Amino acid sequence: MQKDSDRYRQIFESMSPEEIEDMNRRNDEEHQRQVHAFKAGYEKGICYLCDKPFKTISKDNPCLHWLLRQCKFKKKDFPKVYEKYGYGNIAAFVRWCANQEKLLSNINDLDYERSERKVLSYTVKWKNIEWTFDCSKNDLEGHKGTTINYPHYHFQMRIDGRQFINFNDFHVPFTDYDLFVLKNSIEQSDWFKQDFGAIGSGMQKAVSVDLDDILEHTTRSENEDEAVYHFSTMIDASDNPLSGEEIYDMQEEAERTGKSFAYVAQNRLKDRAKVQTVVSPADSIPDIASRTEHKRR
Repeated sequence: MQKDSDRYRQIFESMSPEEIEDMNRRNDEEHQRQVHAFKAGYEKGICYLCDKPFKTISKDNPCLHWLLRQCKFKKKDFPKVYEKYGYGNIAAFVRWCANQEKLLSNINDLDYERSERKVLSYTVKWKNIEWTFDCSKNDLEGHKGTTINYPHYHFQMRIDGRQFINFNDFHVPFTDYDLFVLKNSIEQSDWFKQDFGAIGSGMQKAVSVDLDDILEHTTRSENEDEAVYHFSTMIDASDNPLSGEEIYDMQEEAERTGKSFAYVAQNRLKDRAKVQTVVSPADSIPDIASRTEHKRR
């Protein structure tokens, strides 16, 4: 990786607040334009990039919608996709699609589930498909002394749980822009972060929300498969015991208002009991597919 991230930091720090605000505004406007076009096309089953139905494939015009496998996309076609689109584009597209089906919990990008050896390790689920992106620090540096001496990542695709593209099928090269983003994200993380936008966020973003905000703004889900969070609430009312009727009344209020039992309990018992709620990702989020790395000799 030849990009000098310190130089980009110096450029950033030399910019005026007005220049930074203008740059962010223009980036946000472009992002919103693409999001609007994507959603409008998605609702009709049309790709906003090539303006063709998801079910069509044109071998002379590779497109990201091939990865939805609504057309006759085959494993041998994948190089045509990644040679045209970089990691950032591929990742953004599948994440955006995943969140159209189920917000946040279709993307398991939890930091604490990623090994310290990994730069990238997350799985995205959409309908019956799962995509996994995996990149170790060695992959990012390139395997020196081999034919794979360039920065790359590994990609897996499963359909109905069955193999379609395996991690070891391809060593997908990063583009120069991908390397610029990754290097700055790693070395300048206090001011530079890669972001796929609100419709590309995953569970890491979900668990980073303030606990009080989660409790206040989340609503009950009748279907656990559609839930984003799992709440575990413990009530210590040893000094002023609760009756079964009081607990039942709180449960009824939660059902009536659509709020979680945790939120109702926190508000109604704040002056008479200790209420502790642990928020964790829902059980329905996909597991991050693991890749076995070959030891370097």
